[in-house]
Amino acid sequence: KITKKEIFMNLLGLVVEYNPFHNGHKYHLEKSKELAKATHTMAIMSGSFLQRGEPALLDKYTRAEIAVKNGVDLVVELPTLYSCQSAEIFSHGAIATLNSLNCVNSVCFGSEEGNVEILYTIAEILVKEPKDFKISLKKYLDEGLVFPIARSKSLYDYINKNNLLNLKEDELQKVLNSSNNILGIEYIKSLIKLNSSIKPFTITRVASAYNSKDIESNICSATAIRNSLKNNTNLEIIKNVVPPSTFEEIENKINHNFNPVFDCDFYDILSSTIIRDYQNLNNYFEVNEGIENKIYSNIFTSKNLEELINSTKSKRYTMTKIKRTLNNILLGINKDDVMKVKDLFQIPYIRVLAFNNKGREIIKKIKNSSDIEIITKFSKISHVNDPLFDTLIKYDLKASNMYNMIYYKNNRELLKGPMDYYLSPKYVL
Repeated sequence: KITKKEIFMNLLGLVVEYNPFHNGHKYHLEKSKELAKATHTMAIMSGSFLQRGEPALLDKYTRAEIAVKNGVDLVVELPTLYSCQSAEIFSHGAIATLNSLNCVNSVCFGSEEGNVEILYTIAEILVKEPKDFKISLKKYLDEGLVFPIARSKSLYDYINKNNLLNLKEDELQKVLNSSNNILGIEYIKSLIKLNSSIKPFTITRVASAYNSKDIESNICSATAIRNSLKNNTNLEIIKNVVPPSTFEEIENKINHNFNPVFDCDFYDILSSTIIRDYQNLNNYFEVNEGIENKIYSNIFTSKNLEELINSTKSKRYTMTKIKRTLNNILLGINKDDVMKVKDLFQIPYIRVLAFNNKGREIIKKIKNSSDIEIITKFSKISHVNDPLFDTLIKYDLKASNMYNMIYYKNNRELLKGPMDYYLSPKYVL
């Protein structure tokens, strides 16, 4: 029985970056609520640094506030050790966080495929690795095929043999090679591994390709918006592709000398770190296969970050791999720390960034359903001798501090110190 004090809650979880929040995100949010029949919505959002090894355009509190103004009830931060890694680690951190709350009913993500059953079937095979699939995979690898192609062929063989999906081989490859499908499959894999009761939904991405660099309609990719902000001083060019609150916040920040942040802004810090730490670069996560030698060699002849990435890129090292690697070097993210947390079943805390009145109800629900630490102020953290908590939180703090050295460069008098100790979550009426 539900008493008068209890509130019925069908809680939808979203995994987001909102860099920045645009019309496509608004569409996804509204459709997700409708599909999941959600009464309340919370987002796990990357903080200062993002999944493709880049800094956020705006600070995390501002991005979270914009999200709440547009219909999210509660925004919490995805710990940094997850937020800027591969799809597998990023997705696991986000899903494990939602699952640790013991009150999230569903998760909805955008995908190129749009059919959650197809993504679920693929994810289940990859997690359970049935015998026939493993035999097929070994055969293709022994023939010298690279792993992604061998895996794709093995999946197709298994799906076709067992009549699981009505997909041709080239259609399956297209599913496996699409950015948001990859994330979606990883979300579902984590749900399966965690034996989670959270139900997955997906919304088909609309209008613009994930990495499209052009603004062609009122819905475009975040990549196109960032590109426009980087290359144009005229803000009007993005006015029709973002909600008014996003436009107003970006305009307000620029007017107060808080300019959008880009990865190139960190080049001087990064290059100094590479030269200083050359002997120890292979301690950092994703620094392997000798890539540190190529990075070190190229740092002396590269005038900027773009030149460094392009001179290091090869068939062996993709652009995304290089960007994540450089970001791990910048933030000092070492291999041992990532390995400690990458498969955690329970995330020890959530950091609240922004909320509304419904968000308050979610926080109350979380307190009743989980013993997870809910951080609203750094000064009130109450963890005691939890090494995993300490490992995760130290990178959140370090990432904020590194980010703010650039973000506050025109407002240095406002930088009081580690700003996580001074800033509070945004309450949106």
